[in-house]
Amino acid sequence: MKNTTLLFFILISICLSSCTTASYRFATGQRTGVDFTSGKWLLNELDCPSSSKDRLTEKSLQYFKKHLGERLFYIHDVKGLLVTQKINLNPGKTKIKELKDGTGFDFFINISTRKNKSDFSSLELYQNDYDRGRNEGSVIVEIYDLNLQQIIYSQNVIGSTSKVTDPPNGNTQKSGKLVDNIMFYKNTDQLVEGALKRIFKDLDKRSVK
Repeated sequence: MKNTTLLFFILISICLSSCTTASYRFATGQRTGVDFTSGKWLLNELDCPSSSKDRLTEKSLQYFKKHLGERLFYIHDVKGLLVTQKINLNPGKTKIKELKDGTGFDFFINISTRKNKSDFSSLELYQNDYDRGRNEGSVIVEIYDLNLQQIIYSQNVIGSTSKVTDPPNGNTQKSGKLVDNIMFYKNTDQLVEGALKRIFKDLDKRSVK
């Protein structure tokens, strides 16, 4: 038991000393939120890689259910909708009117994620000083007012992390020890999830609840 506990603390210490920090950038100038207090809302199927779709869908449903309760519906749980399988981002008035006619809902939520770059894994060992790379993922959330036939919220957040070549302990020269040559990074799935969380925080800050 003591050995297990000691190993656990050693691993935590390595992780804390060797983890790199991801950065997140808001790429759009959205200044207003939405009014969550009325209307029926429809969440579209997320446009994202299959490896993260279930988890991100669950996160999205949890967030919007918290604000909308029984007024939120997921597109695959509603029968009789007359909409195309994929709704492209930034639709015009004609497309938004088609969504209104085909669903009967008041608001439509469209979420798209991308793995922009995936140059290295979450765990890197014995990097050399010439290693370079970048992991990057992005999320766009758009909300359409189907009655007004316009986009009322659009936010794009990009998360990224770059490969670090300096020793994690701050020394100018790397040792031959494994503990001094371990680096932990966020992979693209983690960056995308982090970007989605930041958009939800932005919605919370700007919206009427």
